[in-house]
Amino acid sequence: MSLNKNQSETKNIQISELKPLENNLNVVFKVTKRRNERTVKSRHGETQRVCDFIISDPTGSIILTLWNEDVDVLKEDSVYKLSNGYANVFRNSLQLSKGKYGSLAEDTTVFKTINEENNRSTERIADPRRDSNRNRGRGNSSQRGSRNNRSSNRNNSDNFEDRPVHRRHNW
Repeated sequence: MSLNKNQSETKNIQISELKPLENNLNVVFKVTKRRNERTVKSRHGETQRVCDFIISDPTGSIILTLWNEDVDVLKEDSVYKLSNGYANVFRNSLQLSKGKYGSLAEDTTVFKTINEENNRSTERIADPRRDSNRNRGRGNSSQRGSRNNRSSNRNNSDNFEDRPVHRRHNW
């Protein structure tokens, strides 16, 4: 089977194996807790429903965030399969998302035990998307002062009159 650049094979994975920014994931899980649903405004001014679920399997647990009509799909203590989902980092927390191209379906898997102790969402994780772009095009960050250093340098004895004069022409 050949795949074009927009396709890749999905991967069956357990919660303990999730890594930030992995996609095309298939995860079988049990819903252990539904948190309070909330509404948020999108960038375009639309009202969106969002709800976080704590989901678990025998290897660990994690937050699964669902939006709009997907909020009504999951029920506590039921088992589901997320197909083509992805692992995301939100506020330095690893989370699982269905996304636009993922799907949820009830599953017949029976878990003898689930592991709620290994909560992957409580691990503090730097957001790889932000870290990889942090210094792009700005030179070495160690050569620049932080925002606080730059503002405090303005208040030093470096007055405008003390700065060298740069002239373009020798007239």
